[in-house]
Amino acid sequence: MSAVGFYWALYRTALKSVAEYRVDFAVGVVTAISMQLAALTFYWIVFTRAPALGGWSSGEVLFLFGLTAMILGFAEATLNGIWWLPWYILDGQLDRLLTYPVNSLGFVLLSRPELHSLGNFCAGAVSLGVGWSLLSPPTYALALVPLWVVSGAIIYTGILVVVGAVTFRVVGPWVSHLFAVHQLLNTSRYPISIYPRWLYLLVMYVLPFGAAVFVPADFLRGHGSLWRALVIPPLAAFGTALVAKLAWDNALRAYQSTGS
Repeated sequence: MSAVGFYWALYRTALKSVAEYRVDFAVGVVTAISMQLAALTFYWIVFTRAPALGGWSSGEVLFLFGLTAMILGFAEATLNGIWWLPWYILDGQLDRLLTYPVNSLGFVLLSRPELHSLGNFCAGAVSLGVGWSLLSPPTYALALVPLWVVSGAIIYTGILVVVGAVTFRVVGPWVSHLFAVHQLLNTSRYPISIYPRWLYLLVMYVLPFGAAVFVPADFLRGHGSLWRALVIPPLAAFGTALVAKLAWDNALRAYQSTGS
């Protein structure tokens, strides 16, 4: 079996295992949609009192909402396993995994898809669709949405891996450091111009969520260029993935198994 075939089989098996719990799936989807609706309610309150936010209209901000939610949903559906790393280490499952003749990072990422991601992805798609109908960007831009979503999911997951590598040195069943990354992703729901300079630099260049969300959304509203929207997101995704792989490999070299 090829490497691609192996990882596809692994993902399908993991997907089937979580799909068996139908009530959990339904509750998860409803919860995810409810959380997105809560965020949109705050959005609605803001725009009932102000015609624009940081120079962005209500329809333009919907692009940010939609892309952010779709990126989160896609990442949760495909590369979500890093959230379980603390338990893999504590239970000794990582020791077993390291004996397999496969890439350990790929195995971990694909092993725990979350089906509630469907709620986040659908809510994001609806938000993006409403923004699209209000502002009517070029039709061909629809073909770029998958590129932006995949690039954003790789950036988000890559940053989770870099931060999650701390788990190898500070062992414990904690994911609070990963939730910090999740909250930083949520900053991309609003225009980058409203943030202080340090936060702007952080989410645009250091943890480049802005490359996957702000740059494409700026193009969709008619203020950014096509080449930036086409080139910057995948370049940022490649750079983040490379840093994540280096951080993972470095953390593994310092790893001591539960039996040592």
